[in-house]
Amino acid sequence: MPEVIVKKNVNAQLDTKFHLILVGLLFSRIGTNIYTLALPWVAYNLTGSAVIMGTVFAVEMLPFVILLPFGGVLIDRFDRRKLMIFADLIRTLFVFSIPVMFWMDVLVTPMIYIIAFLASTLSFFIDVPLQAVIPQIVPKEMLTKANARIQFTENLSRTFGPLLGGALIGFVGVYNSLMINSFAYLVMVLCIFFIGQIPRVNEENNAEKIWDDIKKGFLYLWNRWDLRTIAYISILSNFGIALVMSTLVYYLRDILNVNATYSGIVFASIGIFGMLGSLIVEPLIKKFKRGYIISFLPILGGGTGALIVAVFPNWMSTAIGFGLWGGSITTLSILLNTYKQESIENDLYGRVEGSLTSISYLSIPLAGLIGGLSIQGIGSLLTYLVAGCSVILAGVLSFFSPLRKI
Repeated sequence: MPEVIVKKNVNAQLDTKFHLILVGLLFSRIGTNIYTLALPWVAYNLTGSAVIMGTVFAVEMLPFVILLPFGGVLIDRFDRRKLMIFADLIRTLFVFSIPVMFWMDVLVTPMIYIIAFLASTLSFFIDVPLQAVIPQIVPKEMLTKANARIQFTENLSRTFGPLLGGALIGFVGVYNSLMINSFAYLVMVLCIFFIGQIPRVNEENNAEKIWDDIKKGFLYLWNRWDLRTIAYISILSNFGIALVMSTLVYYLRDILNVNATYSGIVFASIGIFGMLGSLIVEPLIKKFKRGYIISFLPILGGGTGALIVAVFPNWMSTAIGFGLWGGSITTLSILLNTYKQESIENDLYGRVEGSLTSISYLSIPLAGLIGGLSIQGIGSLLTYLVAGCSVILAGVLSFFSPLRKI
């Protein structure tokens, strides 16, 4: 009797893995958006200082500058799925420890700095491996659609996460909110666990010295004009974003006198406009070159959004301006992530992305430090005008570079 060979439905298997990632990402990002709103609230409750809030934001960004080239090497050397599970479990414990220390009456400001630094470091070991895994489970011709769905999911969480976070802070308090946040992270752990094994892409490279691997990532980046340009643009746009993000809770609480619920609505506007951005990206690339979209989005969306926040000091205008900014950043992220996934060899992706992220985040800790000082010193109007000009300059640089031709 002839042997019957049953072919597996590969596409269905890939679809299952991809949608498990989407479910996990939704819960994880909802948790992160609660955390993003709650952590500055904790810092401000402990100190009452906008400068401390700004420095906490700066400390959160330091790992992206200092440690991530090493992180990129680890992502390429080790099993990415296991790395994501381990990092998410440890991050969950760190977030969980904040309310526990508060209830034990041992929570002090230095512990907030330490947890902010470590949780941010671990986030990199979740986000970048996730980007590197997508090309392994999604066909190349489907990458733009896959990244659009990922960004839609992220922005769905950016909509409901801050709304939920604001409501939770208002009803159950900031520390119980962080407790709920930690359970949301566990859903991501389970989803990554159930996607099953993902093929290793760099089995033979473990004997190389770590420094050689780091150097390889930076050299690859330096020898690619397109990636260098993306780094320069990111430095400028990240500076503007960080000026706003590092001071937004203080601006809403102390200048506009907005409560936690309305603060949640302002943060949720990023998700609402971001979902729109993820829906329009495919129609846009059918009509315009990616390079032109990348050039004009920071100018039209980011710059205009920051200027609205600066000129109209009320919570509704802040929500609209912040939302425009978020929508443009979402579309920009989809295009840049797809371009990097298409053009960077997968076995080098962690090292190159680690190097690129490290360089492009150089301006964020500086902006966090400046933001807390400037909003109390020169006021919100000038602070947010500077933020808008920085983002507009990023768009201008992109337009006058060869990147607009991609």
